Amino acid sequence: MLRSIHSLRWAALSLCASSLLAACGGGPDGAAGGGAAPAPPTTLSVSASELALQVSGNARSFTITNTGAAPALSVIYSVSPALPAGSTSLSNCSTLAPLASCTITVTPGATASATAGNTSPVPITFNVGGVNTNIVSASVHVLEFGSVYQSGYVFAFDDTTPATGSVGGKVVALADIAASPLPWSTSPNLINASSLTDGVANTQLIVAVYDGMSVPRGNYAAGACTELNAGGTGWYLPAICEMSTAAAGCTPGQPDIQSLVDNSATLPPTPAQQHWSSTESAGAPFSNALLHQFALGGGSQFDFAKGSNIQARCVRGLTL
Repeated sequence: MLRSIHSLRWAALSLCASSLLAACGGGPDGAAGGGAAPAPPTTLSVSASELALQVSGNARSFTITNTGAAPALSVIYSVSPALPAGSTSLSNCSTLAPLASCTITVTPGATASATAGNTSPVPITFNVGGVNTNIVSASVHVLEFGSVYQSGYVFAFDDTTPATGSVGGKVVALADIAASPLPWSTSPNLINASSLTDGVANTQLIVAVYDGMSVPRGNYAAGACTELNAGGTGWYLPAICEMSTAAAGCTPGQPDIQSLVDNSATLPPTPAQQHWSSTESAGAPFSNALLHQFALGGGSQFDFAKGSNIQARCVRGLTL
């Protein structure tokens, strides 16, 4: 049965889950209505504590499982705060036999759960419980371009990930590396970090070379990104096309960080600043690397000497 039961019934459910007594018709002696024995307690689990969706994207669901030995009775859920306009939630939960499961499915509308650029977004909380169970919770985020999630601004989505988990994508850090400006490298060196699109691969190549030379990672841009631990690990120095698809050799229209400046104002373009990419210069890879200067209207790219101190801002893939 598909249902979503809210404020009044949820208040009763909360009391049921904590006391199993009067709110569910039980008497002070623990018997329902003072007569029949109460249902034995059982335990629910939830498949994911957090679920992220893309606005107007694919529906995604989390699973509730009865992990106890008794049936879980009247399993329902509440949502707080309300889902954004256009988003809906449906459940096939009711009574769950031991080891049985049900799903709660969220379909995103065209409105995000927090406005783009809001650095303190409030997640939507789903609380799920039954007459004789604990209450389990999951946080839900409906994201748009420029939403703040996992300590960064979302600039790319991958909505082909399994519907039983979160949407994929990329975020750019909320701020430049604290230690920047930093050099691209501490000495001229041909590293073959030549990818225009794969900042992860470039960063791994750069770090491997300088780890082998015992250069502290905090001394250069790509290494400093790998040391960043804001909202999780996995940060890297972006390739030039991740910064701007207007750069030579890039595919126009692909997701890039420059679009956050042009379309959502989540990366303030003033004062316009130059930022290192992880891509070496094609013409002078031994001595130069590419940088991007963020500015309204697309910005611009330059070859620059690797030893120059330039700002750096890191990127990471969303943790699903």
